Amino acid sequence: MRRIGVPRLVAVIAILIFAAWITSLGIHSKTGMSHFDQSVWQFFVDHGSSHIHSMARFVTSFGVVGVLLPVAAVCGALMWAKSRSTAVAFAPWVSVIACSEIVSALKKTTGIFRPPLQFQVTQIDNPSFPSGHAADTTALIVSVVLVVWCVAEVSRRTKMWASIGGAVACIAMGLTRLVLNVHWLSDVLAGWCIGAAVGLAITGLLIAVRPRKLTTQ
Repeated sequence: MRRIGVPRLVAVIAILIFAAWITSLGIHSKTGMSHFDQSVWQFFVDHGSSHIHSMARFVTSFGVVGVLLPVAAVCGALMWAKSRSTAVAFAPWVSVIACSEIVSALKKTTGIFRPPLQFQVTQIDNPSFPSGHAADTTALIVSVVLVVWCVAEVSRRTKMWASIGGAVACIAMGLTRLVLNVHWLSDVLAGWCIGAAVGLAITGLLIAVRPRKLTTQ
């Protein structure tokens, strides 16, 4: 791998997983949320508007697996054109699939209730923790950004802009879930951490196992 060592990568992944676990401790029970979660949720309920909700609906529509997978496929094709590495090309797609499965399992395991249905702008009644939109989007973006930094032969400025754009997209997706009153803050925070951990783990592994001859390109 270039620009990031395996020990450092493992350490970052461990920190992200630990952060997701610490975030989950803010949930006292399946029905009783932490005071901070309640306060943040109340803020978005009190300050919402039809215009803000419309923008949030538009942005959040891009955070479903049915949209993220085609985007991941396109990104993978572009990466293959640059690297000729099948492993690298599949990294974003595999990251989204894996993250989606992990989130689904966690939702079933935790069974945390979402904010009250009558306050939700877009009504959803399946388990809340963690946010799949935040996690899956983050997994895709982290995967793409990691490949840009470690594989793609592009300028440092391009790499910085890719990182900034990716961060903005992840934050925006998480915020839409709060604006629409369908998630607690802890759901979104854990989603970001889980998505980042999955994206780093899978993409880092696939970059590491790509043919050695491609690492010098």
